[in-house]
Amino acid sequence: MYDLDGTLFETLPDLATAVNLALAERGHRPVVLDDVRSAIGDGARVLIERLAPAGSRKSEIDQILDLFRNHYLRVCRDHSTVREGASGFVENRCRDLPGRHQAILTNKPQAPTDLLLEHSGLSPWISRALGGDTPLGRKPDPTGLRELMRWASAQPGETLVIGDGPADLAVAQAAGVDSVRIDGGYGQSLELDAFPCSWRAGSFSELECIWPRVEPLQDLQSPIH
Repeated sequence: MYDLDGTLFETLPDLATAVNLALAERGHRPVVLDDVRSAIGDGARVLIERLAPAGSRKSEIDQILDLFRNHYLRVCRDHSTVREGASGFVENRCRDLPGRHQAILTNKPQAPTDLLLEHSGLSPWISRALGGDTPLGRKPDPTGLRELMRWASAQPGETLVIGDGPADLAVAQAAGVDSVRIDGGYGQSLELDAFPCSWRAGSFSELECIWPRVEPLQDLQSPIH
């Protein structure tokens, strides 16, 4: 199971564009990329709550959020790209174990998630994508992950979460499954360090190199490297 923003995809430019278009329509100042990067990871509403002017009322948050959603559906494929090495990694996991289930579990809403997956070329290898606005809730709630495990008929020892943020490591911990922390995404190191992970890699290329030791079906239980 993969996270989307900052893990499989570099989505920051289009998220920032949609946020600033929404803020501008409401008469607010724009935010910078670093602020948007720090706010990513817990869904669209939390993103807007973090980036709206301090003291904004709920009604104002709601209006900015509605504008953001509309703008993001329009621009989400403009400049977003698959993270370096991710396409090859995902394809290789299907080639080295035909029938392996690969899925996305993200706190991004379902509609842009589907658009990005279709646009990316990963659809042949990603069998299912579950967004954060379904009745199954958002990470770190493990309900969505458990649904994907049920769908794949996968036991905890056959399941691996790969992500870049605290919610990814936390949802793995809550479901009792192993996790890989991918550095270089949107997760903040201080927050990430608060959660255990089974493995750690600086990139998908690095994860590819250590994969024989990470492969969940080999029943290797190794400490963090």
